[in-house]
Amino acid sequence: MKKFFIILISTLSIGFSLSYAQSQNEHIFLIDNSGSMSGYYREANSAFKIFCKAMIKNAVKQDDYASVYLFTKTDSKRALTSPKNIFSGNGKELVVDQLTDKLTLMRANDGGFGTTDLIEALDKSIAKIKGQSAVIWLITDNINDNSGSGDSSYFNTLEYYKRLRNDENIRKVLLYPIPEKIVEAGYESNGYVVYGIVYSKNELYQTQLEDYDKLMRGIGIKQKPITLKPLDIGTIVLIPKITQSKIVPGKLYYDGKVLRGFDFQESEKIKETFSDLSLKSNLFPYIIRSAKLNVKLDDFKSSDYSVKTLGSQTITPSTVSNVSPEGEVKGFSVLFDMPEISPTFSFNTIFKEDFTVGGNLVLEVTNVDILLDENYINSFKQLFALQTIPEIFKPVLKDKKIVTYIPLEIRIKYGAWRLFVLIGLIILLVALLFVPAILLLKKKCFTIVVNDREEQSLCLNSLSSFSVYSGDSVNLGALKKTVGGAFRFSYSKFTTSPGKIITLVEGLPVTIETEDDNFRKSSYTLLLKKSENVSPSEESEISQYH
Repeated sequence: MKKFFIILISTLSIGFSLSYAQSQNEHIFLIDNSGSMSGYYREANSAFKIFCKAMIKNAVKQDDYASVYLFTKTDSKRALTSPKNIFSGNGKELVVDQLTDKLTLMRANDGGFGTTDLIEALDKSIAKIKGQSAVIWLITDNINDNSGSGDSSYFNTLEYYKRLRNDENIRKVLLYPIPEKIVEAGYESNGYVVYGIVYSKNELYQTQLEDYDKLMRGIGIKQKPITLKPLDIGTIVLIPKITQSKIVPGKLYYDGKVLRGFDFQESEKIKETFSDLSLKSNLFPYIIRSAKLNVKLDDFKSSDYSVKTLGSQTITPSTVSNVSPEGEVKGFSVLFDMPEISPTFSFNTIFKEDFTVGGNLVLEVTNVDILLDENYINSFKQLFALQTIPEIFKPVLKDKKIVTYIPLEIRIKYGAWRLFVLIGLIILLVALLFVPAILLLKKKCFTIVVNDREEQSLCLNSLSSFSVYSGDSVNLGALKKTVGGAFRFSYSKFTTSPGKIITLVEGLPVTIETEDDNFRKSSYTLLLKKSENVSPSEESEISQYH
């Protein structure tokens, strides 16, 4: 019993807390129950079943959806159908302890055990994915012997590795080797492996891959995983130090997720050194013998700014060497040398205090020379099919570029020009409101003469009118001033041209004919001339006509 718990603790840290938990994930567990796994199912001192239950319990959260399958190889002649579902449902419905009795070996109608087909199990599990993505956990002793002869295992496993590598929808693969020696009926088994596979129909960005990485590393497996895929995204990362001191305006700081800065001035050249960065290697179990580093800014976006170039950024030191697997090298600094950034003019920016420019600080790692850590490999050398890293997954990075991103967001204050634009807009608004009012209310003075005898001086604005009468009290029409200063005369209903409108020209007489009820016609001469003097009293006198 003591040996039992020692093995369990050495292979799996049964902690139920996760450092990272992503809600509403879909998990598919594929557990090998072929004949070569017999000892792990039937020997009482095996930690295999407890390992599986603890892994499922740690991985699946209440909001997740999970499916658990046992798999061998489908063989219709022997009445074997694979995979066999033992649970499907929401995480809150999952009672892991109830799976114990269901974790059994699969037997055919001839009483024998099943063989193993990893590709079939993988393909059928992918076909059962409900959403766009899922995490597939495949647990097997890596004896991929689908013929049962023992001769096909190596080549079948190689085909399985090709499938993992070449399928573009398989976005990430971690491999956990779990050494556990078990002897059953004289047959010795050395251990099994766990493949953590992220399958997604949609392309995943680096941040999403990092989230899945945290999820898969956080399920409690003590053994360090081998990164099989991808090898050129996020495997060598730049980690800024979280700013603990007082945040200073006009200086960059790191809040744990984003590299930020605020109160930078518009049209100010941003030149600043950001220190205390670390370089972390996720190329486990490989030693980075040497690599070249370069940084740049990329994908800058803002609706309020224009910039022709992002300047030049440099990292010091620009090379790294002898980095151990999962090792971390401190003491890096990045010099930001950005050009002047000016906002583009738009009316919606006038009332803003600042604008944001955002993008990514990109780390490019090139000329990567790596070496396999033999000390780690030797620790599971006896594990079948894993005497070394599968050749198909061995990274060749000399001609490749490893890229990692750090989000960057800088807030820049608008300059004094906003105030002047605002004042200008106010003046323009006042002008638009008052100029028409002035034009409407402005009076123009003149003298109207009827029949060369009857003169009357008056002043009109564009909101008033004056009715013109002859000496015998006949209403000839109405006089009105336009905004432009011209005088328009509208013929009355008593004239022979009722409703007719003409423009009176100074000094040019106009003849107006009227007709009474007895059809007798009369003719009047109307003349507009410049008024030389109009006293305030006269203006007041004619106001009755306004």
